[in-house]
Amino acid sequence: MAAITTVDPQAVKATTFDVLRQQLPTVETVEGFLSAHQMAVSQMAIEYCSALVENNGMTTRDVYFPGFFQPGQPPESADIAFNTAGKRNMIILPLMNNVMNTNLTDQPATADVTAELDNLITRLTACATGPSPTCATAQRTEEVVKAACAATLGSAAMLIQ
Repeated sequence: MAAITTVDPQAVKATTFDVLRQQLPTVETVEGFLSAHQMAVSQMAIEYCSALVENNGMTTRDVYFPGFFQPGQPPESADIAFNTAGKRNMIILPLMNNVMNTNLTDQPATADVTAELDNLITRLTACATGPSPTCATAQRTEEVVKAACAATLGSAAMLIQ
């Protein structure tokens, strides 16, 4: 996950990793993969994606998602940050290129994964235009990016590889 996100493993809390390592498979075979293993992978994905997105004082986030986050500036509110396909692609395409760009013969179709990530972003930003705009904040923007990242990084596309 460190290689995929470009996040230094030291940025992920050692205690979190130590706890989750106990839930990871001991042998690298798909036959021995259990639901507890998937939960650990999901939690690790969340930790790495959080470290990536919260890295606003450095260049990691800005390099990974070029043009989406403005260096030195707080993120735009969620209703503005995701209001066009071009802005959404600034999040979706880097995730697709880094997680799924392996040219495997058996992996999810890129169009399907892209559509699902777009749907996820739509659902997570819907409250920005509803009767209660409380989630139309810069913090919500970061939460949506973390969710899209974790959904991709913790997916079977990354695991099976």
